Amino acid sequence: MEMFYILNHWHWWALATLLIIGELLAPCLYFMAMGIAAMLVGLVVRFMPDLSGQWQLGLFIVLCLICTGIARSVRNKRGGSPPPKNIEH
Repeated sequence: MEMFYILNHWHWWALATLLIIGELLAPCLYFMAMGIAAMLVGLVVRFMPDLSGQWQLGLFIVLCLICTGIARSVRNKRGGSPPPKNIEH
């Protein structure tokens, strides 16, 4: 559990960078949503450095759920769902 006490804002920003690079490799908006969540947690930790690691992870999970829900609604509005399969007999 000591690992959770050494997280600082640079760790979250590095994770955000990796997730955004993952979005470039596999464009589906979900990596971008998690990257934005990690970036927001990094900002929170930057201004609240005494926030414990468990709270940071909890905040990351909540922000991931919120950002993923927003990304899903954006994708559905843009018509990002795959086209229906035509079955010919």
